[in-house]
Amino acid sequence: MRHKFDSIFSEPESNRRGNEIVKDMTKSKGLNSRGAFKVGITYNSILDDRENEEELSEGDSGVSFFTAKDSGIDATAASLDNTQPSSFLCDNDEIETSSTLGYRQKKRRVVKKKSAQEGCLGIDVLPDSFQTAFSFRQFNRMQTEAFPIIYKGEENCVISSPTGSGKTVLFELAIMRLIKDMNGATENVKILYIAPTKSLCCEKFKNWSPKFLGLSVGMLTSDTSFLETQKIKKCNIIITTPEKWDLLTRKWKDYGRLFELIKLILVDEVHILRERRGATLEVVLTRMNIFCDKIRIIAVSATIPNVEDIAQWLGSRCHGKYAEVLAFDDTYRQVTLEKHVYGYSFHGTNEFQHDSLYNLKLDEILVKHSKERAVMIFCPTRASTVSTAKYIAKHCPSSIAGQRRNQSYRVDDQNLACLVNQGIAFHHAGLSMADREFVEQGFLNGVIKVLCSTSTLAVGVNLPAYLVVIKGTKMWNTSGTQEYTQLDILQMIGRAGRPQFEKNGCAVILTESKMKDSYEKLLLGTDELESALHLELIEHLAAEISLGTIFSIQTAVSWLRKTYFYVRSKKKPSAYYQFNMAVRDNLDQDSQITHFVQHLLDRLLEFEIIERQNDKLICTPYGNAMARHYVLFDSMKLFLGAHNSQGPDEILNFLANAKEFADIRIRQKEKRLYKEINGSPLLRFPYLTDGKQSRIIGSPSQKISLLIQYELGGLEYPSYNGAFALHQTMVQDKLLVFRHCYRLLKCMVDIFVEREDGTSLKNALFLLRSVSGVCWEDSVMVLRQLKSIGLISVRKLVQRGVRCLQDMRKLSDQQIESYLSLKVGNGSKIKRDVNSLPQLEMECTLEHLKAQKSHVIATFKVQISAIFTSSVWHGQHLSVDVEVSKASGELLDFRRISLAYLASPRVFTVVADIKSSTDNVEFSMNCLEVAGLGERTKFFAADLLSNYPESLVVPAVKGNVQCLRQPEDMESSPSSDDSILEYLSTQRDEAHKMAVKNESDTSEHRKIRSNGNCECYHSCKDKTRCRHLCCKEGIPGNCLRGKNGVTNSQSIASVSCERKDSVNPTANTSLLPGSSIIVESKRCRVPPDLLRQVAGDRESWSELEAVNARNDDDLPSVCLPYNAGRPASAASSSSATTSNTATSEKAEELNSSA
Repeated sequence: MRHKFDSIFSEPESNRRGNEIVKDMTKSKGLNSRGAFKVGITYNSILDDRENEEELSEGDSGVSFFTAKDSGIDATAASLDNTQPSSFLCDNDEIETSSTLGYRQKKRRVVKKKSAQEGCLGIDVLPDSFQTAFSFRQFNRMQTEAFPIIYKGEENCVISSPTGSGKTVLFELAIMRLIKDMNGATENVKILYIAPTKSLCCEKFKNWSPKFLGLSVGMLTSDTSFLETQKIKKCNIIITTPEKWDLLTRKWKDYGRLFELIKLILVDEVHILRERRGATLEVVLTRMNIFCDKIRIIAVSATIPNVEDIAQWLGSRCHGKYAEVLAFDDTYRQVTLEKHVYGYSFHGTNEFQHDSLYNLKLDEILVKHSKERAVMIFCPTRASTVSTAKYIAKHCPSSIAGQRRNQSYRVDDQNLACLVNQGIAFHHAGLSMADREFVEQGFLNGVIKVLCSTSTLAVGVNLPAYLVVIKGTKMWNTSGTQEYTQLDILQMIGRAGRPQFEKNGCAVILTESKMKDSYEKLLLGTDELESALHLELIEHLAAEISLGTIFSIQTAVSWLRKTYFYVRSKKKPSAYYQFNMAVRDNLDQDSQITHFVQHLLDRLLEFEIIERQNDKLICTPYGNAMARHYVLFDSMKLFLGAHNSQGPDEILNFLANAKEFADIRIRQKEKRLYKEINGSPLLRFPYLTDGKQSRIIGSPSQKISLLIQYELGGLEYPSYNGAFALHQTMVQDKLLVFRHCYRLLKCMVDIFVEREDGTSLKNALFLLRSVSGVCWEDSVMVLRQLKSIGLISVRKLVQRGVRCLQDMRKLSDQQIESYLSLKVGNGSKIKRDVNSLPQLEMECTLEHLKAQKSHVIATFKVQISAIFTSSVWHGQHLSVDVEVSKASGELLDFRRISLAYLASPRVFTVVADIKSSTDNVEFSMNCLEVAGLGERTKFFAADLLSNYPESLVVPAVKGNVQCLRQPEDMESSPSSDDSILEYLSTQRDEAHKMAVKNESDTSEHRKIRSNGNCECYHSCKDKTRCRHLCCKEGIPGNCLRGKNGVTNSQSIASVSCERKDSVNPTANTSLLPGSSIIVESKRCRVPPDLLRQVAGDRESWSELEAVNARNDDDLPSVCLPYNAGRPASAASSSSATTSNTATSEKAEELNSSA
């Protein structure tokens, strides 16, 4: 049988010799016979919220392709006859073959072949061990035709095919080819599958885990913990997203070894290159192609006309040629799809009105195209899904949704309950999980025939329909409305006529008249795929410099020439407006590329993210932090602009304004919700007016800050009428916010360490630990970190005097069961969880003193260790931060150590210049992943007061008072008068009482209530009915904040130590969730022998000795005693002593040594 070829482009006969024939199943440009585009009226959809999670899903059946020889076609029919038009695509651009990708490529031809009707291959062509991986007995046409190249070949390959044609099987065939080549020895073989969304990753993980029994499968996404990441590194098949793989390859020190093991990369939905996040995929594949010499890349895409450009970019560096191209048209779809685009013209610009006008067209669309089958309508906003469903129920014929039912269904949403009986429903992220599952199952079972949904349903659950209507092509972002991404459109259309449910389908797009042509091109596959790397290039340049890939302008240009951006910018420079704006017009293309790269490098140099060292570009510590923690350039500029001595409220404000949260916005209906949260008396940093009233919350940064504080404080959800409807939306936003918080705060920590800004570092670490534990570190909410402990359990424990993790450790199983009203045996589970926490130990010794004219040089020996049964807690590897800083805010030392390395003590020294009597030195040791777990020791410079030179006696400004200082600008910063109210009966030692007494008296300008508390500054009309607890009962004197913002009873730094008082089971305190715990640090005292080096007379020494002896009795019993002037062995043995007797013995020892 002869096979007919159609010519698309012709090529001189001289160029045909030696060309590699690659099949191209795309049809000629023009209207598909099945794609009847109708001209109509248009509308613009308004998006009330951004719900487009970047997820998608793909059908399971694959696509296929074969050569004339393999298919049994007559060889003479497959040959190129000079007398007939040749059938191939020709790339005659010789410049790109050598300079672009680093190798010389023969001119290639892409053969376009019409779909054949011959029989398809059976799976019996595979070995018996591979056949069990498939649930079918025969490949479809596309998979059959692709079989020789994917399974029998070894070259890189790019497949362009419509959604639902069965591309997944091609990935599985490529995996089987690799297993066959390795003869089953796959222990050290890695296969990388990259997909743009978590839903696709989850789908492949679920399908492949049982399918490839000889291979271990692991999944890496943004939700993967560090512990799981370490395990997945050992898996054979690694399933991941581009962002996660980019992040990991920036961090892994052994990435070179890992890259050597990767033999196959499978790239799904490669057409996301045109989106902004496609820049990450482009960089990752370029990096892998550079580092991995012997690697095979299989990439699949939706139908695109310039698939050859991707083949040029992903060409094999080992074989020195382009990737194979398999291009299939819509005739290879397993479901016949009819596509329509309707364009409408509008006179007004109000997007809300446009959405209503689209509804007026729905009845005509549904009657014409639905054929009384299942219909899915994608709406731009959650509100639009509800209004659209109500409109259809009221105005569309009853035959569209089926017969009305009188059955009652259990659903939470009242609007949904009214619509379900009519066979109509809506679906969005704001519904409860039960309602969403009910709607999904009802649509699959046919109970619901018309489903109105946001675009998120296009990417997660597999709910196909016969008719898919995209009601408007715009969505909301932070700056207004914008068009859906092409990936979103393709995924929504892909829901029409899935092969498991339908043999044919229909897709309708309603859009504005001016956008009609572009969507027609998209559906026809004639819209060329462009790169978006130039929009995100500055971050990726910094990352490559940190990896060492780029170290000069020349290497930067050379690296850029290996990207898809370079391939397309040379062919179509007009498509890159931002690039053209940054370069000069009078330069040639290569010079423009060099100028553009130099411009970006200059910006990195300007903000000290990179620097020149010996004529080489290297990353500064700021640049390494930016690359390691995956921070955007705009966010990095914001953080670098912060001044020294940042308070926790200011750090929280910087965090809330990060560019990573650009997609979060505050909806009109949410403003009252966040105003209620802002008015909570338990909120730490509320937004208040000059009159101390809650401000109107209108900016995304305010919303982000309140979301974080709401979660950390364990606040109750507002109960006003209508608040419950917003709960699910708030949960979704909260998850999105906390997804970025941890790495952004870790980046800030690195910045403050480099600046030696101890105050800012202290507060950044405080917030970081609070975010890690999802609770304020200095509050009773730390108890929520334990398994089975919720808000109600916390209240019960507080009533029994249990306020921190150290208190919980002292309880027995029976006490836990009694306090929490648990069944016998359940207390042991909580007790085991508490006991699995490490016990941190820190011992500080003043080793040496050297007096100078204007200061004293003090050398400290710090010994840290930990007692633990496991270095993993709740699935996380634990680490310990050690910070040493002065009261002035100067950072002396900071180090982070894995808990696993603290099984034996580790010792280091710290040198401090003591310049004044207030230059106290504070040593803190905290577990990074667990809030409220740490130790703190303090050296008081005043202990050397009588021995200092006179210049040192002058008091200096206290730097630690800025930890919780009150913001100066009440309009732009949160206030602190609401984050009070702690009712504790904890006894204070005499020294602490004196310190509080010497602070500025903040109560002198406040009225005193009859109960002895001070009046608050709130201007509520009726304070007896006000919800503010401070208005009803006043503020205790020890909780007032001074002018500098410091609570009289504590500073934020004194939160991580164990308390002196023991647990009192009978205590009945009214400590509220979110209030602070007052704890003390142990005192680092001056050893006698070192005092003699500085003190000249006996009288001064005797006075200091008396001070030390007097303060011994006030040391917290749980803290390690100071071991001055004794051998290390004696110090270690005595460090375990915690009783009052040991304290008295130590005082006697010091007296005798004196």
